[in-house]
Amino acid sequence: MYHVFRRRRHEETYPEDPLRDDESAEKLMKRRDPEWEALYFGAVDRAASDRLMGWLEIELARESALTYETNSHMAWVDLAVLTPHRRQGVGLALLAKAAQVARGRDRSLLISGTDEEDGRRFIETLGAQVALTWRENRLVLGQVDWEMVEEWVTEGPSRSPNTTLRFFESYLDDNLIEEFCEMANEVSNQEPRGDLNLGDEFFTPEIFRERVDSFVEAGGAIRRAITVEADGRISGYTVMGYHPSEATLIRQYGTGVREIYRGRGLGKWVKAAMLLRVREELPKVKVVITGNATINAPMLSINDRLGFKPYKDGIEVQMPLEEVEDFLAKRSSQGGRGSP
Repeated sequence: MYHVFRRRRHEETYPEDPLRDDESAEKLMKRRDPEWEALYFGAVDRAASDRLMGWLEIELARESALTYETNSHMAWVDLAVLTPHRRQGVGLALLAKAAQVARGRDRSLLISGTDEEDGRRFIETLGAQVALTWRENRLVLGQVDWEMVEEWVTEGPSRSPNTTLRFFESYLDDNLIEEFCEMANEVSNQEPRGDLNLGDEFFTPEIFRERVDSFVEAGGAIRRAITVEADGRISGYTVMGYHPSEATLIRQYGTGVREIYRGRGLGKWVKAAMLLRVREELPKVKVVITGNATINAPMLSINDRLGFKPYKDGIEVQMPLEEVEDFLAKRSSQGGRGSP
């Protein structure tokens, strides 16, 4: 039932992209993330009990997680309703379920997002705060200025002669994982969050291994390029995720440079070097997909020069649980209908 919904939803949102196979998607859904608990709910069509009209995913920081101390106040909410079933109360019912779960788990803030016009209209009706704007950017490899990319790779060691560039597929060497996690904690928690009321997240070697295991077990591969300084410190990185069932696509998950090493072109170096590896080792890949906050000027500048183009614009919003509950109560008393 879920996979039928997933395919229909994919046709609405990314009809030109390949869709990840059912088995792999199911494995990723069933994985147990060490930091975040995922809860799933479906809205079943009364006229056809084997069909889903909508889907709700809620992510909550686990009480045993390192991130619980900084994110125990919030719940991520991902809500989707198929187009034919919108404005019929399905979205409101799923939102009410999200509020019920948040209340039961003592979460005071709901955070969500959308890149669809119907979603924006619902959020406007709801009165949620737009806390961050973001953009999905795409790079068509057939349109890349490869001469410039090669120049960036040549420029990297010339500006940082004591720095080593290293590549890894999925797993890092054991002696690098702790240092990588320390670097990732620093860099990722400096990423622009706009007005989102989010706390820091944390990475440990155990978390790192569990997440990589989950992706690999679902048939995917993580590709990393890192720069290592003469003293062994990791100064910069870029990470991509690839799955064979989406053979023409590769996803750029993150790129960052430690603050004390910025200004040497390390971000350009790792991104350019990774693109050359992708071209050589994954010839079926045609498009690189990434997402950036629109206030992340340094990364947007690098992406623009590489040739990334805007594909979709989105927003992330937040709303106190009490205000969500008040909205739902008012709509219920008015007999209101509607959905995102």
